[in-house]
Amino acid sequence: MFLLIVYDTERKNCAKLHKALKKYLFWNQNSVFEGTVSNAQYEEIKCILKDKCVPESHIVLYSMENEKLLNREEIGEGKGNTGNIL
Repeated sequence: MFLLIVYDTERKNCAKLHKALKKYLFWNQNSVFEGTVSNAQYEEIKCILKDKCVPESHIVLYSMENEKLLNREEIGEGKGNTGNIL
């Protein structure tokens, strides 16, 4: 499934979320990750995010079974890398 995660959290928690998510997804820009994951990985990611979520944080997960149904457009210069995860 294709997964897009956006989050808003206090500055000191951003690094923890970034480190956890980069194992599964591509960093797209500040507080935004995306990529294709298995159902098992999706559940792992949700558990990790619930564990690392601090009060006042807001995390949104958008999932889509078929990435081909998604129309994606970018305006401006991106910050992340959509290449292969090593």
